[in-house]
Amino acid sequence: MKKRMLVFYLFPAVFCAVVFFIIPLIYIGYVSFFDWNGLNAMTPVGTANYRQVLSDSNFRLALKNTLIWILAAVLIHIPLGLLLALLLNRKIMGWKVFRILYFLPNVISITALAFLWYFIYHRDLGLLNWLLELIGLDGLTNSWLTNTDTALGATIVPFSLYVGLTSVIFMTQLSTISEDLKEAALLDGAKGWQMDLYVYIPLVKPALMTNIMLNVAFCLKNFEYPFVMTSGGPVNSTTTLALYVYKKMMNANQYGISMVGSVFAVLLGLCLMVIVRTLQKGGQDE
Repeated sequence: MKKRMLVFYLFPAVFCAVVFFIIPLIYIGYVSFFDWNGLNAMTPVGTANYRQVLSDSNFRLALKNTLIWILAAVLIHIPLGLLLALLLNRKIMGWKVFRILYFLPNVISITALAFLWYFIYHRDLGLLNWLLELIGLDGLTNSWLTNTDTALGATIVPFSLYVGLTSVIFMTQLSTISEDLKEAALLDGAKGWQMDLYVYIPLVKPALMTNIMLNVAFCLKNFEYPFVMTSGGPVNSTTTLALYVYKKMMNANQYGISMVGSVFAVLLGLCLMVIVRTLQKGGQDE
């Protein structure tokens, strides 16, 4: 009876996973071996699409940009979220208001936020250049989104506004820490940053791994920021894997090539998730 009930409860999840993930993934892999423009009959080309993608400098650049996004998320976005969570955990005056303000950007669509930052970075009408001129730093004004040296970084910066969700996940983990443990640390003389460094941070590892996986997943499917702010330019310097797949499908009508890009994106995601899970298990064993 229990096994039947277990099957009954698992069936919806398994059904959705098969229909909306496994089958589309198999179809993507299947189409990747064909030359197809989305309209005419598919022509089998074997591994030619894979060889073409691997030799495509634009694909390698998109892969590099995606990895830079992931590094920025892991090395900047997540530590920033942890810092905010630790500050709010101290219950400073107005901490509840600050918690709401930090989380507020998460209810704004990414497309709307990207449009907002597009105008902030605008060469002539943008707020950023206006502020630099106002404080006498005219030499630092720039065409932020049309300069290959600054465009990628400019598209990454708005992502920091979504740090609220990362902070909330950390705060949820912090709220589970036993009061007895906190009191014991205080009795041992731990104060201020010592509590953060030796008590709180080691105990938020589960939340850390969760945030890493969520941020890696976001970066792998990141499309809106480069599409809205730069259309992948200048000279494809801001194109990500997701945008590369979109361009090959919608602009070039190269569905087979597009599917190859999707396959590599999925493989990259699986590899990164395996690494994160391995690190998480290693931490638990310790």
